[in-house]
Amino acid sequence: MTSTRPRILLVNPWIHDFAAYDLWARPMGLLVLGTRLREQGWEPVLVDCLDPDHPAEQPPSRRRHAHGRFRRTPIPKPEALAEVPRTFSRYGVSPESIRRDLMEMPRPAAILVTGMMTYWYTGVQETIRLLRECFPEVPIILGGVYATLMPEHAAKWSRADEVVPGPGERNLSEVLFRLTGRGLEQRDHGESLECVPALDLMRTVRFLPLLTSRGCPFRCAYCASHRLVGGFMRLDLTAALQEIEHAVVRYDVRDVALYDDAFLVDAARYAIPLLQASGERFPQLGWHSPNGLHAAAINSEVAAVMKKAAFETIRIGLESSSDEFHAATGAKTDRASFEIAVRNLVDAGFSRKQIGVYLLVGLPGQSRERIEEDVEFVLRCGGYPKLAEYSPIPGTHLWTEALEASRFPIHREPLFHNCTLLPAASPQVDWSFLRDTRSRIAAAMAGE
Repeated sequence: MTSTRPRILLVNPWIHDFAAYDLWARPMGLLVLGTRLREQGWEPVLVDCLDPDHPAEQPPSRRRHAHGRFRRTPIPKPEALAEVPRTFSRYGVSPESIRRDLMEMPRPAAILVTGMMTYWYTGVQETIRLLRECFPEVPIILGGVYATLMPEHAAKWSRADEVVPGPGERNLSEVLFRLTGRGLEQRDHGESLECVPALDLMRTVRFLPLLTSRGCPFRCAYCASHRLVGGFMRLDLTAALQEIEHAVVRYDVRDVALYDDAFLVDAARYAIPLLQASGERFPQLGWHSPNGLHAAAINSEVAAVMKKAAFETIRIGLESSSDEFHAATGAKTDRASFEIAVRNLVDAGFSRKQIGVYLLVGLPGQSRERIEEDVEFVLRCGGYPKLAEYSPIPGTHLWTEALEASRFPIHREPLFHNCTLLPAASPQVDWSFLRDTRSRIAAAMAGE
């Protein structure tokens, strides 16, 4: 029987960049929006241009953990990046395969496209161009991080019919109603997060992308979480456990990747009971925290519960070992709290290689000596330094410093936000130095 529900296409676009890696990446925003749309009588369909399980693609080499390299196709560099001596590529499924998928679909009533990094907007442009060719009369709406952080730029350059900043569920209804005659019923979530991802929209579910909260109670100067979400909401504990059970029973998942920005906040009332209950009911699950955990929340009890719940991949967002840096940028942690956190994890039985620690490099005014001290501090504490190149984010407190420090017009051209360019770094912090630093880290880790 033919469905009377209007079809709506949810599209995760290609990435255009010098480098991109699939680290537990799934289009969570679209999956959550898919649940909301389905509840409101729509028929959501996902087109994921990054889909590692697309039948036209080579199978991923690491099926167990479902992460690895995206398919990569070299493409011409945008004019703004013409002088950068690196290969520029499209990451994801081939355009021919995506075009074939689109042409075999019934015409949707509307198309929703997301956009992540501001400097990936040329991938959004290419995606929307193909959607226009396949569905010339269908309205295209752009949301996501790019649309929220740079709505004027997105409206001018994306070629979408409408740009919707902010969380999609809250701001999409009026636009949908105006374009299609059917919107979304408005609901007050209060302090509880209700929507969970529509996993069945994906071609294959290899792990559970779990979002137990939205937003973050901290307001770090280099992070845009408060602009993207605003406030801090949590999924009810019972609903979170039901989501885990559903993924285990229906899809036989063996891994959970946390998408939270602040999973361990108030751990005694949320993370600890969730991990304990999950560990008792689903002992086969391995847990992973690619987004980073707050060091100040990892006391001895939290570390022990994480170990018992079979955490496999731990990432801690330290950013810098400087207490002055943390005092000036949000005070989410300090040296002493980090040292205690790593000691608790080691005492609980985690190895150094499991305790990855994100360190921001290429910050405005940051010296080589500062980076070297950060790396040595993490190694002394028993962690595994993971260098993360800084990308200036519009609307954050550190944006003003980045504007002053950058040799690029980052206020005008989002392509210059690309962390590969080290756009706000001191001249002494270049790729040669970072390459040597990574080599020293690798040598220090070789015996672990």
